[in-house]
Amino acid sequence: NLTSLDVTENRIGDVGMQALTASSFYSNLTSLRVGTNQIGDVGIRALAASSFFPNLTSLSMGCNLMGPAGMQALATSAFFPNLISLDVAFNHIGAAGMEAFATSAFFPNLTLLHLTDNQIGDVGMQALAASPFFPNLNSLDVRDNQIDDEVLKALEASAFFANVTFLWM
Repeated sequence: NLTSLDVTENRIGDVGMQALTASSFYSNLTSLRVGTNQIGDVGIRALAASSFFPNLTSLSMGCNLMGPAGMQALATSAFFPNLISLDVAFNHIGAAGMEAFATSAFFPNLTLLHLTDNQIGDVGMQALAASPFFPNLNSLDVRDNQIDDEVLKALEASAFFANVTFLWM
């Protein structure tokens, strides 16, 4: 009956993440926090491929080693239909990872997206702002992503930001 699991700062790495995602024991989780665990794209791909998290509403993976491939794996996973909050701050997803995520229709309920310090740049931010797939997003954190101030000002006026009530830049 476990609904919340926080293994932050335990250095579980890819191997630990693979073990966690292979167990049906966690199928009732609504909240999973795996920040600061040295989890790379291999561990993120294991999570994205796992069907054991259908009830997950909050996923926090900040301060890991996720790159563009990990974000692309998440973007193509249909196993998180109820996800409301996604924290991938302080990873390395880059513009390519953000572009992949921006084209994903698998996160329609997402209301909070935390992207601080991911090197998404102007290209990644423009891809996100052009996305029609996040109609419920109301909290967005894009601090420290090498985004030009002029790009941010133009994007604030776009339709993407119509429902955003909290914006950290």
